[in-house]
Amino acid sequence: MGLLCALLGAVSCGGGTGAGGNGAEAGTASSDARGGSPAGLPDGAALVGADSGPPRDGAIQGDTRPAIDGNAPLDARLADGPLTSRDAPTAPGDAPVVVAGTSPVIAGCPILPSNHIFNTPINNLPVHANSAAFMATVGVANIHLDLGRSVDMTQPDTYYGIPYNVVNANSLAWRDVKYTSMDPDLSWDPKSESDCASGAAHTRISPCTTAAAPGPQLPIPANPLVEGGISPDVAGQTYADHHILILDTDNCRLWEIYHAYTGVGGVWNIFGSATFDLRANTLRPSGWTSADAAGFPILPLLLRADEAASGSIKHALRFTIRSRSIRNEFTWPARHLTENGTLAANLPPMGQLFRLKASYVMPANFGVQARAIVVALQTYGMYLADGGSNMYIQGEPSANWSDTVFSQVQSVGAANFEAVDLGPIQRRPGFNQDSGAVPP
Repeated sequence: MGLLCALLGAVSCGGGTGAGGNGAEAGTASSDARGGSPAGLPDGAALVGADSGPPRDGAIQGDTRPAIDGNAPLDARLADGPLTSRDAPTAPGDAPVVVAGTSPVIAGCPILPSNHIFNTPINNLPVHANSAAFMATVGVANIHLDLGRSVDMTQPDTYYGIPYNVVNANSLAWRDVKYTSMDPDLSWDPKSESDCASGAAHTRISPCTTAAAPGPQLPIPANPLVEGGISPDVAGQTYADHHILILDTDNCRLWEIYHAYTGVGGVWNIFGSATFDLRANTLRPSGWTSADAAGFPILPLLLRADEAASGSIKHALRFTIRSRSIRNEFTWPARHLTENGTLAANLPPMGQLFRLKASYVMPANFGVQARAIVVALQTYGMYLADGGSNMYIQGEPSANWSDTVFSQVQSVGAANFEAVDLGPIQRRPGFNQDSGAVPP
């Protein structure tokens, strides 16, 4: 999850940590890679699979950035979707049974439609042809739950996980934001791939350029829950993602902010923002990042204690591996790539789906939360959302996590996972690479 770490190959960053004070392995800190390429994708980078994006309520400018090779249009470089077959998707045959699931609900809002790929069981899809190579790249590792039981933001050394805020945006005093950072390594312009609001009516602007939104605003509550805690934007700060996730229940709209620190005069200094209509399947524009390196929304893929305690998690999860182990491409439904790997076929692209093998036998002593997580990993899988610590699955900080869930889930090794081929969904009539919807 940290943008800087992704750009530097996560060589010297301190990473996300899970419960019980388990620190990130050296040199594999969580990274976000929001840096992207505002003026066009970099040399050596490529797209894999579906990419393009959301008309998110109102006129959205199309992707007019230069093509990757200077000649071919952007979509001609898709490598895992309908246009090419770099990773040799399974050939059409008997179509696997894949049907829509149900929409998780938070505060009365659906967390994406029931037919969104994140909410769709994928346990019947075939194994990806490059699965063995991908897992060899991941290497020997166990799952690590990047979340914790402390809810005290004033103690960042024990405040693990990504929290979220629930607000009524129609009656909220929206906060002014500034796209800047005291961190000298964050030197590009994030506005060209960010969303914001402007004016008394909070009109959504995308991209949030200075010309379009001279006074950008976001629905940040007075005392927001912030990943890593609330900190001022000062010189010499320790780099961190500092995400703010905001669920607006008046409009069932998600706002996610990257690298958020308090600035001067009540203004928040941020380095990226994205919004998602939770009732729609529209993906972000082609090549755009979000508060997440893959261009995904974070909240729909986040582990939540209440869900796990109910015994049923009905959506996919998000996880990270080392930045250098991610191919410089992305695959549907991801929208964005990082550049710390290579184009080698044995590296999984950003957005690759993995699942826990059906052959995995869950120990009988696993508790309710651990069992729910294991079943979700088998049924819905987990998407490679960012570069960072190896096999880290992100969740919220909550006192409601059980004492046993950490040791139980973290006993599951990478050897029990396999990559999933989404080709059968992409070949269905009606498939749209700019949408997260699974055609019937």
